[in-house]
Amino acid sequence: MAKRDVQPNKNVKYQFQKIKMCKNCQRYSVLKDPICPVCGKHYKKVHRLVRKSVIKRLFMEALWILTVTGLGVIIAPKTQTMYYLAGGVMFCISYIIVTSIFLKSEYHYQLKKRLRKDLRKIQAGIRFDSNLAKEAESEGQLEAAYEKLCEIGDFVYSDEVKIRQVIVLNKLPLRSGGEPELERLIPSSYDKNFVKYALKVLKQNRARFTKRCIAYFIRNRENIMIDFGGDALIAIADTALRMKLYILEYSSFIEEFLPDLPKERIQRLCSILYANPDLDWGSLKVSTMELVGRKYRYDPEFKRFLVNERVISRG
Repeated sequence: MAKRDVQPNKNVKYQFQKIKMCKNCQRYSVLKDPICPVCGKHYKKVHRLVRKSVIKRLFMEALWILTVTGLGVIIAPKTQTMYYLAGGVMFCISYIIVTSIFLKSEYHYQLKKRLRKDLRKIQAGIRFDSNLAKEAESEGQLEAAYEKLCEIGDFVYSDEVKIRQVIVLNKLPLRSGGEPELERLIPSSYDKNFVKYALKVLKQNRARFTKRCIAYFIRNRENIMIDFGGDALIAIADTALRMKLYILEYSSFIEEFLPDLPKERIQRLCSILYANPDLDWGSLKVSTMELVGRKYRYDPEFKRFLVNERVISRG
């Protein structure tokens, strides 16, 4: 069974190294499958084909120089034969050295030229890969479909690919420690499927909710309120209390949902507020103490915070 936590290939330094081509049917692909599903031939890495072509051209040009040199030696007078031979060999060696120095830049130039020339073919190949993922999903091969979409997503950064990944993930059970990074699935605009998946992840492991995830929920709060209700936003406010940095960044959002947060989270918030008295918490600190005074005035666990507040007020 395919692994869920599909990550970008660590051995691939550049994304273009993922592009493969079937020389038989001239079809491109970015999937890991080594064999073309159309003709059954093995794929060839495009960057290797280009490198081979550049080296072959260098060899042929050097061979051509040696051939011309040889002809010059044959037809030259005997007294000048050694001069022609030495000059030709020196020119050939110099040519190879100079070309070798610029071989890398020539390789990248030819590769860029090849990719630009075959751009439409590459796009068609990726669409074909996408259809393979769609077929796998329709046949119930969800793990295989998700893996293909991840491979496409490592190369094509678009909301369409991200959302398709999320749709498949919503059909699969969550695995502890085996889920992809939530942040790389965040779309640029509101999407109900992503929010649904993110809330599933939040219930399992709130530590995977990064600053960008929280910001996404706050930015799309109106749509989330309509589709998922206030509990989803309360859960995000709760999650924002994990880190002091998040509390500072989203203090007004947290303040809005203070009355709905559980006791232990209010207690944590109070601890952070009073451990960092020099930070500018805005109106969050005042609202928090007002809430504690109303709701937890007689709770011994909050007594120290109320005492500190009185001392500060008198001071």
